[in-house]
Amino acid sequence: MRDFNSLSPAEALGLLDSTVSGLTVFGRVPKSEPMELLRAFIDLVIAGELRLAASAYSNLTTSLLTCGARRVSGNIWKDYILDVMLLQDDPFARATASSRMDSAVFTAVRSDLALIQQLFSLDEELLASIAKDRARELSAKGRTPSDTASAIATAAWGGGTVHHVPKEYKLPAPAPSFKYAFSWNYGEFGITDSYFADEALEGMYRRFLEEENWSELIDSLWNFHSTYGSGQFLRYRNFFFDGNGRDLKPMPDLRPGDFVPLAEGEYGKLINNAIAFMRDECAKPMLLCGGHGMGKTTMMLELTDELPRLHLVYVTGGCGELPALFEVLKQQPLKFMVLIDNLRPGQLEGIFEPLIPMNVLLAACSTEPMHSGLFEVTVTLPHLQLGEFVQTVHKLLEARQLSLPIEVIRSACVDYQVDTRCEFNIASAVRIAELLQS
Repeated sequence: MRDFNSLSPAEALGLLDSTVSGLTVFGRVPKSEPMELLRAFIDLVIAGELRLAASAYSNLTTSLLTCGARRVSGNIWKDYILDVMLLQDDPFARATASSRMDSAVFTAVRSDLALIQQLFSLDEELLASIAKDRARELSAKGRTPSDTASAIATAAWGGGTVHHVPKEYKLPAPAPSFKYAFSWNYGEFGITDSYFADEALEGMYRRFLEEENWSELIDSLWNFHSTYGSGQFLRYRNFFFDGNGRDLKPMPDLRPGDFVPLAEGEYGKLINNAIAFMRDECAKPMLLCGGHGMGKTTMMLELTDELPRLHLVYVTGGCGELPALFEVLKQQPLKFMVLIDNLRPGQLEGIFEPLIPMNVLLAACSTEPMHSGLFEVTVTLPHLQLGEFVQTVHKLLEARQLSLPIEVIRSACVDYQVDTRCEFNIASAVRIAELLQS
């Protein structure tokens, strides 16, 4: 691999032009604006449009700061390159995630890896040097700038002053030498935020930072995507789906430790089914029924907390778009629980178990049983009587490390029910526990 710093500015410009032009898969990723601005900078410098080249350089730096590439390497350009290779939903990542071998794309990515390794050593000083050298070249050839601004830019990039400006242009003072205004370096290598696939990402970052021949990393890149997926599935574990535009929206991670097992028998049936799904033994759709405020959603969400490799897609609407959602999820090498909250009769018409991908566990919460035959596992939370309600409050207080006599808890439960007319449910039990704790 040729080092930009070992070349003359003119040679570096030629190499940079051929390298960027040679990119295929990595040259057209979703976050392609920085690469497009670099391409524009190169074209403008070659064309001698140095004022516009200066603008493209400034826009490139701004784009690197704002494109959303993860801060990890200590350099905003290197962050962008690592983001392009590892975190974008490009054709190679998508094909690999779905275990499809596309030989043409595989070959193109191997070639791209060599080219993008060349670009990895690019820095702001080199771009300034290339522009300055081009400005001096134009000045030596006696090229007449097309306007005052171009004259200033040519002089500024070249480190000289303006000469032979037509009479109608008046310059107040010689232009200063060009200096890059912002360093692309900001620190050392380190991960300061959290992505779902960090277990593997940190190793991939180090491989690319240390490997001398990136083309040799094609198999590592394949194994990475075939295990951890592509695009946003590398960043997030849980998602919202409302059927609007068929897009998944990131969902904040659930807080561990908030769940108190209250209906252990019912929860046991759900978790056993989920474990069988994770082990590829079966994928039986499951339904949890119960009255309002019985903690159905909380119980279902606890499954994903207890099974860290189970991804959650929380459906808040758009059940008619579930087939499109299933199509997206089956392209990933991950396990998903698609949870429909507050399911109502008729919402899943046309959904049959053969249509559900093998990597999707369909789950739902409802206030009433469904008789569609879709849910092979149906669990019903019974209505709480006073004695069960008192024991529920007692368990909640124990989880908060507070011990009170049963008589005190019973009295508080009766008083609360008389005052509020609320049913004996989990939501009321939580409220009473909070009142007793305060």
